[in-house]
Amino acid sequence: MPDETLLPDSWFEPGAPRLEVDFGCHRGTFLLRMAENYPETNFLGIEKQAARVEKCLAKFRRRALPNALAVQGEGAGALARWLPEQSVSTVHVSFPDPWPKRRHASRRLVTRGFLEAVARILRTGGVLRLMTDDSAYFSEMKNLLARGWEECSWDDAIERPATAFEKTFLALGHPPHRCAVRPIR
Repeated sequence: MPDETLLPDSWFEPGAPRLEVDFGCHRGTFLLRMAENYPETNFLGIEKQAARVEKCLAKFRRRALPNALAVQGEGAGALARWLPEQSVSTVHVSFPDPWPKRRHASRRLVTRGFLEAVARILRTGGVLRLMTDDSAYFSEMKNLLARGWEECSWDDAIERPATAFEKTFLALGHPPHRCAVRPIR
């Protein structure tokens, strides 16, 4: 499994290109398309499952994408382990597991602690982009974001491919709930 030496120092130097993080990158399809479409931007996938990380890395190597990497990690701890303060332009969190049963709610990714970790790594003006199909979870996310975050436009100048889950829910006629927010500093 990759270690900390995997992330190039150049990604974090002053004046480094934009860095976007896909948290829970799954099979890396979104990350791969973004890296191909925006070679001047660096992309980091963070994924819980080691086998998925290895598959992502193999895809990036086959396509010779020096601006895309994936690492194994989970929750706020992964952000603290891999990313220095104010190093990231955008964090994407797409379709995190909603853990709908009340007794499992503590396993949800988007918590106050996770949002604090995201705020720490975002550059000034950086954006957190959240997307889910679960109405109750989205409502909880919005409640957590009410303190310390401000909404900004989802639509920006960057064209982003749909994620695999997004395509699935759109095909079923269920557009996802989504929001883009910035930490209030």
